[in-house]
Amino acid sequence: MNEKALLFIFIGLTLFIIYFLIGMFLAENVNTYLDKWMRKTLWIWLPFYALWRLIREVIFSKR
Repeated sequence: MNEKALLFIFIGLTLFIIYFLIGMFLAENVNTYLDKWMRKTLWIWLPFYALWRLIREVIFSKR
């Protein structure tokens, strides 16, 4: 990767983290805010979690 791509990724992640933290601090209840974000990003992390559970329960299971 070149320097411009890394700079773009770094700036994007920084802005996202700032946006997330500001929203968390302005929310009335942090738990409901985190639940809302978890539901919005469910399609990203759920397949990886499901794959890990499948590997753990099927391949590493003790019979």
